[in-house]
Amino acid sequence: MLQVRNWSKISILPFILFIALAVLAGCKNNDEPDNPYVAPETTEDPLWAITVDSADMTTSMTAIVRLTFTQSRGTLAAFMGDECCDIAEWKDSLYWLYISPAAVGSDVQLRFYSPEAKRIFVANETFPFVNNGHLGSISEPYTPTWR
Repeated sequence: MLQVRNWSKISILPFILFIALAVLAGCKNNDEPDNPYVAPETTEDPLWAITVDSADMTTSMTAIVRLTFTQSRGTLAAFMGDECCDIAEWKDSLYWLYISPAAVGSDVQLRFYSPEAKRIFVANETFPFVNNGHLGSISEPYTPTWR
């Protein structure tokens, strides 16, 4: 026959395991990358608008968005600083950009809004604006990596 104190040890064991699992689940692995979002509070499409009214200088880009954790169809935009230089046209799984900055000086940065994840992702890479240049092709599209 089991004694009462043995039953109390058995009944408290699931509680201790639950607490241990809860603590472990809350711990962050230092090897995990930072959140890939620019704005974690983003829930709606940012409705970016092209803020450049000059087409004196342009460069074009053929790009593809590859994200393992969400669909790759969303809104891709090019920025120079805080200025939106173009919003991509999506066709046949590729994005087509015609970047036209107000002034040349800073690098171009891509941002992608995923409606599925409801997040804005920022490309790790930037690239210099080159007037009349082109980056990527149909057979080898520019493929940014994302933060």
